[in-house]
Amino acid sequence: MKITRWLDAFGQDLRYAFRSLQASPAFTAVAVLTLAIGIGATTAIFSAVNATLLRPLPFPHPEQLINVRSRLTDGRVTSGFLSPVNIWALKNPRIPITGIAGVSNNPFEATLLRNDGRPVQVLLSGVTQGFFKILNLPLALGRGFTADDFVPSGQNAPAALIVSYRLWTEMFGRDPAIVGKTLRIVEIAGSITIAGVASPEMDFPHGTDFWWALRIDPHGIGHGLAGIVRLRPGTRIEALRSAAGAAMADLARTSPTDAGREYLMTPLLDSIVGSLGPTLLIVLAATALLLLLACVNVTDLLLARGAARTRELAMRAALGASRGRLIRQLLTEALVLAFAGAIFGLGLAYAGIRLLLVLGASKLPRLTTVAFDRRVFLFAIAVLVFSALAMGLAPALRLARANMRSLLNASGRSSTPGRSASGSMSALIVAEVAFAIVLAAGAGWLVESFARLHAVDPGFTTTGRLVVDVKVAKRLSPAEAHTWWDGMLERVRAVPGVEWAGSGNTFPLRADRDGTLEVGVQGEVVDPEHEVGTHARGVTRDFFKAMGIHLLAGRDFTADDRQGTRPVAIVNEAFVRRLLGTRNPLATQFAMGLPQPDYRTVYTIVGVVQDVRYASLAGVPEPTCYLAEEQSPFLFLQQPVVVAARAGDPGALISGVQAELTKFDPQIVLNFETAPQIVAETLTNQRLGMTLMVIFGALALVLAAIGIYGIIAYSCAQRRTELATRIALGASAGQVFWLVMKSGQRLALIGIVIGVAGAYAGGRIVAGNFYQMRASDPAILLGATIIVGVVTFLATTIPAISSSRLDPARALRAD
Repeated sequence: MKITRWLDAFGQDLRYAFRSLQASPAFTAVAVLTLAIGIGATTAIFSAVNATLLRPLPFPHPEQLINVRSRLTDGRVTSGFLSPVNIWALKNPRIPITGIAGVSNNPFEATLLRNDGRPVQVLLSGVTQGFFKILNLPLALGRGFTADDFVPSGQNAPAALIVSYRLWTEMFGRDPAIVGKTLRIVEIAGSITIAGVASPEMDFPHGTDFWWALRIDPHGIGHGLAGIVRLRPGTRIEALRSAAGAAMADLARTSPTDAGREYLMTPLLDSIVGSLGPTLLIVLAATALLLLLACVNVTDLLLARGAARTRELAMRAALGASRGRLIRQLLTEALVLAFAGAIFGLGLAYAGIRLLLVLGASKLPRLTTVAFDRRVFLFAIAVLVFSALAMGLAPALRLARANMRSLLNASGRSSTPGRSASGSMSALIVAEVAFAIVLAAGAGWLVESFARLHAVDPGFTTTGRLVVDVKVAKRLSPAEAHTWWDGMLERVRAVPGVEWAGSGNTFPLRADRDGTLEVGVQGEVVDPEHEVGTHARGVTRDFFKAMGIHLLAGRDFTADDRQGTRPVAIVNEAFVRRLLGTRNPLATQFAMGLPQPDYRTVYTIVGVVQDVRYASLAGVPEPTCYLAEEQSPFLFLQQPVVVAARAGDPGALISGVQAELTKFDPQIVLNFETAPQIVAETLTNQRLGMTLMVIFGALALVLAAIGIYGIIAYSCAQRRTELATRIALGASAGQVFWLVMKSGQRLALIGIVIGVAGAYAGGRIVAGNFYQMRASDPAILLGATIIVGVVTFLATTIPAISSSRLDPARALRAD
């Protein structure tokens, strides 16, 4: 019966709340819109956080999966990947894992020939034994790999592949008899057999079409594998790091290349998401502040409305309504407003997610799709309840502390806001200013960080550069490959509008396909425990001209640098600084190799070029030597070709290059992209965070301006009689204006002090996640202070001017 009575009373409160809000359509519309902005922004960003960080990986017990990399603790150059020896060292009973496997550091594109001879580009990822067992996703079809599939053998040995469920569906029509069938892939010489079909949930590495069994030497020392381990149940990652450190120390005693190396262990989810995770969490914190600001604004409106409804509340109290019933009524109205704001906010959140994807979020890890699942709706409900309580609490507390007799006495027209109401509104002004300062400073930091990162010189020219990914869709011998690439580049150079064309194994800011080798400079003694490494990158002649990489000393590669001639190299500035010191690079020779330099091949340095940032714009250029591809016995069958346009948009060259190369080889596979597009793609994460923070910062300023204006205007309306009396007694318009301004500016100053302190504290916490961000940057803090100060000044000025122009006779007569 108590529940029935409570539900009946709640129904009455609900109906009264609806009638009350319908009677004030302007108030209701402003309050709902304000809440919709705060709830919509918070829900949209949470849905992105949910898709990226909270949605578990599709593997059983994904929290047990750990990504393993390595690094040299003394700062020497290394790829960051593992060697087979590094993986084998973790196969130790003392290591608290149930298994370890390796994955090729870069999936490669291959050409699958269909039955009718048509080529199809597919993505292959090489894996070591135990890969599918560790991830623990049962195959949809087939036996999977066997131990024999991983045994090292000749170049033409049979190969086994596991096809992705997606490709099995799209290309093979879910053929139930696909297991055991053979395929033709240009890059694989031996026979190829389908060993199974992966689980529908299996998509790691992302976009893989086929997984193939790597036949590697377990004693190999080349670092080209990413490791995955599964922790023993109940084991913490700290225990794994400790045991792995001991294993690496043991390995270093027998493997010189691993001296000073350590394992890097991170949860697999974190390694997939990368820096996107912290960025989204920071933006989510910003939306939480925006939601608080929205709640503060609506609380302002409710307090002002509550003060205006004093007579109504007093009369209801006089007619027998209890204090609890009145408080419940105010909370119910806040709940109705929050519910309406949440409904419209979910619509804004859905539109905001679509906007996020358009802004480039769909290219970021795990944001291909962002679903409004149960977790998102529960979050929206939690936000709704929080908003209702946050908004209804201040009016309810004010009413709870009020004396009913004084409330009735204070309900006349000549009343001024009580001390409690005035104190609450003053606190809200301070809060609005402080929140606005924090959000404005956050937006400023991200804009400045992005601008600094965008201004970083990558070491090559981006304007006027077209990047053509060229793939040979047939098997070629080394001699045939050299002839093919020479002929192809000559065809590109002959296209009208092309000034330079060259090729290299790796294009900067993309996946690195080049290796790292230990260097021994002739005339210097090599310390086997502290060898210095370098990236070794193969390039063709004219590569530096096509890239716009400046030659600082010596000469470029020429047609005379070919097989059978003296091996030559061109090094970057970092190579000279780290390895040569004060030596003249053009009078220096060096050798390279693993685990130690191989002095049977000695390279003569013929040129020095500027540093190029290959890993990222935020990274430090590492020692690099460029080798003439024409001198190499081996060529990649897929490489980027860089084309420098004589003038204008490099995209205009696409049709000409495509036509010329298709005539050269009808089976050639081409993909076109401009250099500015490649650079921009590397900044998608930072650009997204900056854009969102700017939007939220602007919304915060608008909400703060509206809120401050509303509170000051309401305060002036309540003080109308007092201000009119001052004017009647001789106060000038200027004196009244500054009386109002001082009260607003005093509160704004307090809010600014609190906001700057909060911004600095928050900036210290997040500074490490953004490029060259300094929480104490005076320009950002001062800029945010000035912007919010100007907004506050303008929001206070309008009601102050209105108050200074009061007609005392009319105002006092009306009272």
